[in-house]
Formats: sequence, structure tokens, C-alpha cells
Amino acid sequence: MAEGCCASIIKTLLFIFNFIFWLAGAVLLGVGIWLRVDPGVAQVVSGELNMTWFYNACYVLIAAGAITMIVGFLGCCGAIKESKCMLMTFAILLGLLFVIELAAGILAIVYKDKVGEYARQSFTDALAGENIESKNDDFKNAVRSIQEKFTCCGLTATNNWALPCLESTCTCNILTQTGCKAVISVPPCAVHQPCLTEFESFLANNIIIVAGVALAIAIIQIIGICCACVLMRNIYGETIA
Repeated sequence: MAEGCCASIIKTLLFIFNFIFWLAGAVLLGVGIWLRVDPGVAQVVSGELNMTWFYNACYVLIAAGAITMIVGFLGCCGAIKESKCMLMTFAILLGLLFVIELAAGILAIVYKDKVGEYARQSFTDALAGENIESKNDDFKNAVRSIQEKFTCCGLTATNNWALPCLESTCTCNILTQTGCKAVISVPPCAVHQPCLTEFESFLANNIIIVAGVALAIAIIQIIGICCACVLMRNIYGETIA
């Protein structure tokens, strides 16, 4: 077994690091599964609004969570048992995750505007040039769910509703709420911005956060790789001695 104060500290740090890493994987896995099976999410992104591409992100979260949990488990066991095989496998997998997360973070920043374009195309295709009132009840309920969630009106434009003033999730007080605009209608009213505008703003703000977190985790993983390498070196050195 690796001995010495330094080796003991590294072993403890590596175990703590991997336990937190394992918990993070469990959270990713749980969030991915929740987003995939949640009825409220399904109502918004499924067939009626043609946003099933959202589920691809859920599958990525599920896969990332499962892989992260496996890597964290290998790291914990390798640190406790001082297993060279486990620590080597852990270091290699963590290195691969580092490269993938670094690439994903950079791509998220570079292509952040593309997600908004996907949403715009999905909304346009779903409407097919018709008013929301002409769609079936499932479609209208899905739109109302988005409007309530993002405080908006219509999908690509407020006139997606023939009579937006009759929709309670559309109307707002132009004097007290930002983003309201008056519309010519009978009766006259003020409505929120189109959902696409709010949706694009939401994605733009949050994708930067996600990318930043991914890059931060990638940097932290370098510490984990270094700790594993140092511990393996101690084990190998003791074996040779």
C-alpha cells in the first residue's frame, strides 16, 4: 500500500473528488430521465409542436450521467483499494471525459444561435401557416403551457392567435410589466412578446452557463487525473521497491 502523509492526503482527496463526481453523475442521470418522462415537458416538446429534437439533449444527459457515475465509482474504489488497474482505467476515462466536455463547452458557445434556429423552424413547421385557433386542443394547450412558462404570447408572433386578447396567458399590463405592447383588437389590449423571442433569450442566457459549467468541470477533472497519476506512481514505486 502507498504510505506517507502526502500519499494519504492524495488518497483522501481522490476519494472525496470521486464521491462528488459520482453524485454529479447521479444528478445528471436523474435530470435527464426526468426531462424525458415528465408529462409536462412531453406536452410542450412532443409531436404537436415538432420539438422532439429536445429529447436528444435528454439522451445526452442520461448517457453523460451514467458514464460519470461509472467513472466516479472506479475512482472511489481505486482510491480505497489502491488498485492500479482501477486507477488507470479511471484516469483514461476521465481524460476522455475531459476532452469531450471541453469540446462540448466550446461547441455550445460557438453554436448557441443554432438552437434558436431549431426552435424557430420547429414553431414555423408546426403552425404550417395557420392560426393557433385552427389547431386541435392538444396543440393549443401546448402553446398555452409555453406561454405560461415563458410569459409570452404566440409562437413566432403574437398574431399567431387570431384573437390574442382573449387568451389570459397573452394579456399583460403595459404600465407595470416589461415587454408588453398594445395590439389593435376588439377589445383592445396589451400582450407579451412572442414566445420565440423569450425562448431564444432563455437559451442564449442558459447555454453560456451550461458551457461555463462544462469547462469548469473539465478543469477540475485535470486535478482528478493528476491525483490518480500521483497515487499510481506511489503504488508502482512501492511495488518496485
